[in-house]
Amino acid sequence: MGVAERRSIRSCMTRPSRSQKITIGVFVFLFILYNLTPYDSRPRSFLRFQHNVIQDYYQNSLPSDSWLFKPQPYPIDPVNDVGIIVKTGFGTRNRVSKAVRALSDESFFADTIVVQDFPLFEDQKNFTMDNGKEVPIVDIIGWSLEQGGLKGQEQHERVMKYTTMSEAIEGEEWMLADAIGKNMGWELDAMKFIPSLEYMWQTMPKKKWYVMADDDTYIIKSSLALVLGHLDPAKPQLIGNPVGDYKGRFPHGGSSVIMSGAALSKLYDQHPEVVAEAHEESTTAIWGDKLLSTTFMKIGVYLDETYRRLFNGEPPWMTRMWADRFCLPLVSFHGLGRDDAMLHVGETFKKMTEPVFWRQLGKIYGAPAFSSFVAEPIRPNVDYVGRLDEYSTTIDKVTEVDECVKICQERSTSCLAWTFDPSRQQCHYARWAILGDPADGRFSGINGQAAEKLESSCHSV
Repeated sequence: MGVAERRSIRSCMTRPSRSQKITIGVFVFLFILYNLTPYDSRPRSFLRFQHNVIQDYYQNSLPSDSWLFKPQPYPIDPVNDVGIIVKTGFGTRNRVSKAVRALSDESFFADTIVVQDFPLFEDQKNFTMDNGKEVPIVDIIGWSLEQGGLKGQEQHERVMKYTTMSEAIEGEEWMLADAIGKNMGWELDAMKFIPSLEYMWQTMPKKKWYVMADDDTYIIKSSLALVLGHLDPAKPQLIGNPVGDYKGRFPHGGSSVIMSGAALSKLYDQHPEVVAEAHEESTTAIWGDKLLSTTFMKIGVYLDETYRRLFNGEPPWMTRMWADRFCLPLVSFHGLGRDDAMLHVGETFKKMTEPVFWRQLGKIYGAPAFSSFVAEPIRPNVDYVGRLDEYSTTIDKVTEVDECVKICQERSTSCLAWTFDPSRQQCHYARWAILGDPADGRFSGINGQAAEKLESSCHSV
């Protein structure tokens, strides 16, 4: 090749501009920074947070359930492959029997333990599920002290509160024990997360998946089994309903937290020094679920927010059936600690063998069918929007209910349900619908056409 030809080729090749060089340099710098900084560093956390924001936007704009109906690459035996931890405290101890009974009402009986933050009563016995399977009860803070997990922390204020409450229980000083349990319960709860998983890992180490839930949380196990069959248990995974800022995203404990056996193995078998740090931090941590997440972050296991839409932090009657969740399975309910709410939910989902999807909640609880709102869009004395917040929209100076209906229909991508308050001349609408709250004097409805369109986009159950 001659000189002229080489010059001709060079002239055809465009050199990167200054702006392109800067862009490439920034990406290279961020890549190096991400890989050189500690797993729990702020730069890593910030970049992951931005990735999750983009992913969430995509899932919200283009929801899809197709992955659920492909063959399960990792099928599970729910009875033997899943371990469930139910957390309780002295102030909420009366909930546990109802929670265990509700969990007994479904079609399979996973190995379950109850962990509490106070000593067992003399007459306190293990629970028994309907199939005869025993559910052990463990004073997990006492166990952690015996195992040396809190070595050197025995005189810490929070540990002393546990000791004082324990002594009050043994001395039958119930008023003192109740006061500590109710006023300091959140502090003791933060100390339960790390040792509870450690105990579970030591006593049931061969589970593919571990689930941690509160004593007012209900797990729809048929939905859980569907989801887990698509996830690799040999990969360290932490899954849940994300809350918090980028510095420490963590799964909301009340919605339940799912961890793979590989994640627990990596933490407890390979990083005892990180476990020791977590035990010490539990004496000052505000939220145990955040401590759990930041502990996993130290070993490179991050909260996977891909499945955030499967989890629910509300009881059924307050649950928001979001438009972007219509086609997805519903894994949990929370806030079932009052009266017999847990038993009612357990009875409702009793012997349910098929997964439950968000869009089915109305049918399960006898709410009007979405299609009925096409011919009869307005319902008096009810509210299908529910609690208002930054995700709902309120329009003032709306004087007629028909005007509110029109507003919703014109905003079909952002309005699934609407409520008209004539006394305040306000129209509220949102991208979700609830089962329907009694609301005297108000008018409400569901965007029937939008709901039917969403339903038709879902795969057949």
